[in-house]
Amino acid sequence: MTETGDNFFTDDLLTDKKKQKKRKAEGKKKGNRTELELVKVFNKRLGGGFSRSVGSGNRWGQVAHLPKHAQEVFSGDLIVPQGFKWALESKGGYADLDLNSVFVAGSAELDGFLDQVTKDAERCGRKPMLCWKRDRKPWLAFVPTRELQGHAFKFRLEYREWSAVALDELLRLPDQWFLEDVNADAIQVRQQ
Repeated sequence: MTETGDNFFTDDLLTDKKKQKKRKAEGKKKGNRTELELVKVFNKRLGGGFSRSVGSGNRWGQVAHLPKHAQEVFSGDLIVPQGFKWALESKGGYADLDLNSVFVAGSAELDGFLDQVTKDAERCGRKPMLCWKRDRKPWLAFVPTRELQGHAFKFRLEYREWSAVALDELLRLPDQWFLEDVNADAIQVRQQ
């Protein structure tokens, strides 16, 4: 209820719930779009085999109870081709996540994202990679810093044991960085 002068107005509680549901639905659509965009990025770079994981974002508790072969498929936001070394978590938006404050006091939200992809990676026996895209900004990739040893990037930010780099730059690394047992013929076909 709000008050202005001698008049009292009641707030429509149902409208507020409708707004919350609408925001949640819009966030889900945005997440789906972001995941599909990331699928296109990886398919273009590595020649296919990536797709959006069915039920992504709503099956955390269920994945742990699946058999090992199913966990390998349904861990992370994207289904990845066999031999791909990384579990991929996709995040879109989060414009309120302030990178300046992250480097002063840390960020529970960013820590949660990194924890999520770490757990997904452990379940499926892969390495964790968080791909984050803010509106109208390029993709960033967060990977464990140790995985970037020996690789130079124009810009790289370190946060705890993670490094953030431009995904476009990360995708310039050789196929062997992304894939297990890549043979020379497959590399030449993809590069043509």
